[in-house]
Amino acid sequence: MNMLGYISWDVAPELINSPITLRYYSLFFAISFIIGFALMKRMMKRENAPDAWVDKIFFYVFIGTILGARLGQVFFYEPEYYLSNPIEIFKIWEGGLASHGAAIAVIISLWLYAKFVTKRSFYYGADKAVVTIAIAASLIRLGNLANSEIIGERSESSSAFFFEYEAKKNAAAIFNNIDTFDNFQLTDITFEPADKTLDSLSFAYPLATLKLVAVPQLPADQATARVTEIATTLSHAAKGNFEGEDYHYFTLGQPVKTYTAGKYVVAEIQVGLIPRFPTQIWESAAYLALFVLLMFGYWKKQWYRREGLLFGVFLLVLFGARFIIEFWKEKQTYLEDDSPLTMGQWLSIPAFLVGLLIVIIALKKEPLPESAFQMTDTDKK
Repeated sequence: MNMLGYISWDVAPELINSPITLRYYSLFFAISFIIGFALMKRMMKRENAPDAWVDKIFFYVFIGTILGARLGQVFFYEPEYYLSNPIEIFKIWEGGLASHGAAIAVIISLWLYAKFVTKRSFYYGADKAVVTIAIAASLIRLGNLANSEIIGERSESSSAFFFEYEAKKNAAAIFNNIDTFDNFQLTDITFEPADKTLDSLSFAYPLATLKLVAVPQLPADQATARVTEIATTLSHAAKGNFEGEDYHYFTLGQPVKTYTAGKYVVAEIQVGLIPRFPTQIWESAAYLALFVLLMFGYWKKQWYRREGLLFGVFLLVLFGARFIIEFWKEKQTYLEDDSPLTMGQWLSIPAFLVGLLIVIIALKKEPLPESAFQMTDTDKK
């Protein structure tokens, strides 16, 4: 928690920015596959399966995850944009992956894996794959946090996150889009605790001060007058649109003061902060707990002997948690505007119900003998 009264998330999404760009999201994504590969190899080795099966399931799941997640974003969340700009579909590095699309594609991939590689039951591969997917889902949500995306609704809790990095980026974009600001070059943007003597804003957001420091190309008196004019224009434009598309993180109030400091001109503007529920952390924790449950079920309780049980528990818990947490998330697509549920909730319902059905069926069956999962040299041929 910082002086603003909330947990300030002022983290850039890039872990390394030169000479190459490496984002936290990409790093967590890569780590998830490394961990998944190691776990899958260990489970396959326990059952004396061919080494080639591990490599192939990794390939099938990897390709399914990437293609499915991208197409899920295209058709579930932003169909109008991507169908109007089809070339953008291929720019995966710019972001835009949907977990529900990945889930559908991975299921198809595992079915193809069973048909063409193992020649065994679909659940033979699926029951193992979901253990690795659970930890991947947890890590990827941490990547979303690093990107300051998939944010929660506004919260008044002191444990809420104020996404300061994105707020500063938004503030810079707003000011740089004003034509009259062409005579200035922003050098610093900060959010600071507001002076307690200031009048409260007319809206119920925690009060702070947005401080912009710029290098003017004008004489000092003209520069301060121009900044005051710009700040006033922006604050009036913001009225009635406090939570519009460009104001996810703060709301603009009235200018406080403008002044010169050496070669700089400084503008201070009242703002209302918009702290958010850290839903990315909630989901990450839920999926991590699911991973622990599945590991316990596989290694200690031998749930794999009831084919489909691990897969069903995965669907049941992951999409059940997703459905609940979505109530605290900000809407992610215009398709949700007139809907009582989010897109994520609508897509989670059938997955949850299928998981429940699979669990019921698996529990009604007698567990298979351990020998059924120990391959012989003859089986490998």
